[in-house]
Amino acid sequence: MTPNEFKYKNYNIMKKSIFMLFVAFVFLKACDLIDGTGIENPNLPINEAVNLPNPAAPWVNGLNEQLASTVNAYLVTAELATDNYENVQTFYNQNVDNGTYRDTDNSFDNAQLEIATLREQSSFGLTDILENDETARGTALEAEMHFHKGFANLLSGELFTALPPEPTVAAATPSTHFQNAVTDFMNAINISSSAPEVVGYQIALARAYYNLGDQANAVSAANAAISADAANNYVRYREFDGVNGPTNTMQNAVYDRGNFDDLQPLPRLDFLDPKYAQNGSNDSPVPLLKIEEAYLILAEAELADDDLPGARQQLQNALDVVAARPTRLFNETVEQRQDPRLDEGEPGFQRPNSSSFQVLFSPNDTNLKSGYILDRTVSTEVTTVSGTSRTASDITNLSSTDEALETVYLMRQEIFFGEGRRMVDLGIRWPVSEVEALNNPSITQEDRQAVIPAYLPTAIDMDDYSVSGNTVTISVNINQILAQQKGNKFQ
Repeated sequence: MTPNEFKYKNYNIMKKSIFMLFVAFVFLKACDLIDGTGIENPNLPINEAVNLPNPAAPWVNGLNEQLASTVNAYLVTAELATDNYENVQTFYNQNVDNGTYRDTDNSFDNAQLEIATLREQSSFGLTDILENDETARGTALEAEMHFHKGFANLLSGELFTALPPEPTVAAATPSTHFQNAVTDFMNAINISSSAPEVVGYQIALARAYYNLGDQANAVSAANAAISADAANNYVRYREFDGVNGPTNTMQNAVYDRGNFDDLQPLPRLDFLDPKYAQNGSNDSPVPLLKIEEAYLILAEAELADDDLPGARQQLQNALDVVAARPTRLFNETVEQRQDPRLDEGEPGFQRPNSSSFQVLFSPNDTNLKSGYILDRTVSTEVTTVSGTSRTASDITNLSSTDEALETVYLMRQEIFFGEGRRMVDLGIRWPVSEVEALNNPSITQEDRQAVIPAYLPTAIDMDDYSVSGNTVTISVNINQILAQQKGNKFQ
C-alpha cells in the first residue's frame, strides 16, 4: 500500500474520529488557551463530559481554540497566494507563491478540515450541548456558538471555489456559504445585542453581505457596528498561547525564525512587517474583525453611488482609527533579507533594507515615495493592528472615482496586511482537495479547480520589482488593476 493509498483509506476514519477527539478534550486541553488551569482528568468519556454541569462555557472555550487552529491552517498560505508576501526559502507552502494550485496540496486539505471541524463543533454545541445546558440558551454563550459557525461559513466562501456545507453532500458555491453566514451572524445578533460582542457580530455580518455584493445590507450592518462602538476602536483578536499552544504560525513565519526568516514582504509593504512577535510568554494575537472594515465598506458604497465627497469622509474616518492603533518595536537586526532573483555574492543580493530607498508603485508611476522601506539594522516601530501609507492630504486630494477606488483597495491591503484578507480582494479561491473528492462522490471536477481571475498578472509578476540606485519600482500596481478591471464590489 502506497502512502497516499494509506492516507485515503484512513481518511474516513479520521473524519469520524476527529470530532469525538475534540469533544473529549474540549473541556480539558482547550481551557489552557483561556486560563491555563490544565487537565485534571484526561480520561473523561464523551458522555460524561457532555453531561457535566454547565458544559456550554467550556465548549465555547474549545471553539475558541479550534478557531485558533483554523486561523493557523489558512493564514500563511493565504498571504503567500497574494502580492503581500514572497516565499524565498521556507518550508511553508512553496506552490501558491508560484501560481500553482493543485487539489493535492496539503495546505488546502488542512484548511478545509479545520474549517469543517469548526463548523461541526459549533453545530454540535447548538444542539447537543445546549440540550444539556438549558441555562445557556439565549445567552452570550449561545451567541458565540452561532458566531463561530458563521465564521466557518464565511471562510468557506472566501477561501474556496466550493465546499460541502455538511459532510458528504455536494459542494456549495461561495454565495451559499455567505448566505449561511448571514443567518448565523443574525442569530448571534438577535441573542446578544450588548457591546463589545455585537460590534464584532455586525462587522462579520457586513463582511458577509459585502462578499455577496449586497450594498444595502452591508451598509446597514457597517453603520450598526459603528453606532455600537462608542470608543471607535473595536478589534476582535484570535489569541494564541505561546506556552501551551496553539502558537501563532504566522508569527513563526514572519519573525520567530530570525535569520532564517525568508517570508519577505513586497517592498512597498515593508513598513507593515512583521506585525507579529513574541510578547513575554504570549504569542501575538491575529486581528479577525475590526472597525476599520466598516468604514472601508461604507467608502466603497459611497463610490458605487458616485458620492466622492462621502467616500473621502469614510476613508478619513478609517484613517483616524488607524492613527490611534498601537505600535511596537521589533528587533530584526539578525534578519537576512535576500533578493530571490540573485545568487549569494551577486551585487544587489541583499533586498532593499534601508530607509534611504524610495518606492514607485509601477513603472508608470512618477511619484517617488519615502517611508515604505524601514532600516532593519536597528529596531523598527511597526503597527500591531492596522497601518496605512495614506495621509489626510492623500484622501483630500482624491479627484476621481477610479482614483478613490484604487485607494480603497490599497487601504484594505495595508490595513488587513498579514490577516489573510488580500486573497479575497484579489478574487483567488482554492480548490476542493483531492482527499475530500475521494471520500465524497458529490465533488465534481469543477470543484477541484482553483479560481484565478484573468485580470490578475502571473504569480511571479505580482511579487516582482526592480531596483535602480535607491529607487524600488514595483512591476505591477495591482490595486489599480482591481479598480479598473474588477470594479466596485457593489456594482
